[in-house]
Amino acid sequence: MRALLLIVLASQDPYPLSHQLRTLEQDLTSADYKAVLGTMIPTDLDAEWLRVATPDNYHVFVRQQGGAEAVAKDPVLQKAFERRKRIATEFLELLRPAFASKKKKPPFDDAAALTKALERADRRGEATPDARARILPVLAAPDAEKHWPAFRGPTGRGIVLDARLPKDWNVAWKTRLPGPGASSPVIWGDRLIVTSEGPAAEPKAGPARLILCHDRRDGKALWQHAAPAPRETEKPYGKNNYAPSTPVTDGERVIVFFGNSGLVCCDLEGKRLWNRDLGLFTTTHGPGTSPVLYKDLVILIQDQNRGTSLCAAFDKRTGEERWRRERKSTMCWTSPVLLRVDDRDELVYSGSHAVISYDPATGDELWRVAGPSNEAVPMIATGGGLLFSTSGRNGPTLAIRPGGRGDVTETHLVWKNETGGPHVPSPAYHDGHLYLAGDTGILACLEAATGKTLYQQRLRGRFTMSPLVVGDTLLLVNEDGLCSLIKAGSSFELAAEHDLKEPVLATPAVLDGRIYFRTRDHLLCIGERQ
Repeated sequence: MRALLLIVLASQDPYPLSHQLRTLEQDLTSADYKAVLGTMIPTDLDAEWLRVATPDNYHVFVRQQGGAEAVAKDPVLQKAFERRKRIATEFLELLRPAFASKKKKPPFDDAAALTKALERADRRGEATPDARARILPVLAAPDAEKHWPAFRGPTGRGIVLDARLPKDWNVAWKTRLPGPGASSPVIWGDRLIVTSEGPAAEPKAGPARLILCHDRRDGKALWQHAAPAPRETEKPYGKNNYAPSTPVTDGERVIVFFGNSGLVCCDLEGKRLWNRDLGLFTTTHGPGTSPVLYKDLVILIQDQNRGTSLCAAFDKRTGEERWRRERKSTMCWTSPVLLRVDDRDELVYSGSHAVISYDPATGDELWRVAGPSNEAVPMIATGGGLLFSTSGRNGPTLAIRPGGRGDVTETHLVWKNETGGPHVPSPAYHDGHLYLAGDTGILACLEAATGKTLYQQRLRGRFTMSPLVVGDTLLLVNEDGLCSLIKAGSSFELAAEHDLKEPVLATPAVLDGRIYFRTRDHLLCIGERQ
C-alpha cells in the first residue's frame, strides 16, 4: 500500500497549473474558443490578451521560486517554467491574426506593457471581514416573491425563489414579437410583460417603442402600448436597440425606461398613467438600464459619457420628481439593487470606478468603494453577508462588506481579483460559491469568502444573459440559444443541455416550473401546457 501511495504522489505534478492557466492551455486547441475568438471586436481583443496574466504566469512563477538562477538549476522548476512560457507565447500568437484582421497592433508586442501585465497578476487584495452583515432583498411590492416583477426576478439577484424547473423540455407556447429588443420578460399573475421595437410610426422617429402584454398561460397577446416618439432618435450600437430596458411592476402599474422617449407608466390594462421626459441620452451604444421600485418611488440611474448622467427618483403614481443626485459622466449600463442591510435600506449601484450606496428614500450617499473598471454593466450579487461587483472585459471582481459611511474602500473591501470578471452578465451566488459567466464563454466558480478560483470551464458560444440560480442548478443560455443546466458546487457538472435554436440575449423569467424566454424573434415558454 505504501509503495502504491509513493507511486501516486510521484506521478502528481509538483507545480500544477492554476485553473486560469489550464483553461488558457486548453484554449490553444479548442474549436469552441476559436469560434468565439472570431466574434471578438477590438475592445474584446484588448482585454483578451491580458488572460496571459494568470496568478501563476511564467514571470510571477520565476519570482515565486527564488529567481531565474534558482529555476535554471532545478530541472523540475525549469520544466514548469517552460510550460508556462510556452502556453503564454502560443496563446498570444493565436491572437495575433485576430488583431491583424482589425488592423490593430498587438499591445503585447510592447515588452514593457506585457511585463507590467504579468507583474500585476499576483496582486490580489485580501482581507478578513470583521463582521457579516445581514442582507435581505427589498421587494418591489407586497407579495412580489410570488411573481417575477423585475430584471433578474423578485430579489434582483437572479435567484429563483420557486426553485422548480420544467420536468420535460416542452415548448408550451411560442409567440412572434413585432420587432427586436433586449429586455427580459416580467410577470405578475398571468400577465407577462416585455418591451419591443415595432414598425416606425414616423419616418424620422425610428422604430416604435412598445410595451407588450401577453397571457403567460398560452402566450396570447392582450395589449400593446406605444411610448411617445422621441424628440431625437438615439444611435444604439451592436447588441443594443430601442427596447433594452426591462420593465418593473408592482401589480398595479408597469414602468419602463425608453431612453429619449422617457419613463412610461401604464396600468395593467395598457392605459398610460403618466410619461416623464428625461432629456436626451447620447451615451456611447445608447441607454440600457432598468428602473427599480422602492415603496412609492421608481428609481432610475443611467450614466452617460456623452451627456449628463441621470440619478433620480420619481413618484410611481404621478411621475413627479422626488429627488435627483449628480453623478460623473462615464460609460455604464448597470441597474441598481435594493437591499435591507442590517437595519437600513440601501440602493446599491455598481458603476464605473466605484460601487456607491444611496439612501433610496432621499438619494443621499451612504458609502462608496473604489475598484470597478470602466464600462460597468453587471448588477450587484449578494451572499454570505457580502456584496459582489464585477465590471469591464476581463475586469476586476470585488467582495465588499456593506455598511459604514463615506469612503470605506480601506475598511470594507474584503477581497479583490484584478482580472477574470465578465463584461455583461451579472454574477450569481449560491451556498458559498460565486459564479461568473464570461461573455466569451468561460464559467468560473469562486469561493465567495476568499475569491479563490475553484474551477473554470469553457462553455460553447458567447453569453449576454445573466445566470439564474434555480434550487441547486445554474441556468445559462448562450447567444445562440443553447441552454446549459449546471449543478451548483465547487466542481463543474453539466446536468443537461437544450437548444432553443434562436438567438438569445435577454435573461429569462422562471416561475411555477416554467421558463419564459425572450429570443430575438419570439416569446417562448418551456414547460407543461396550462
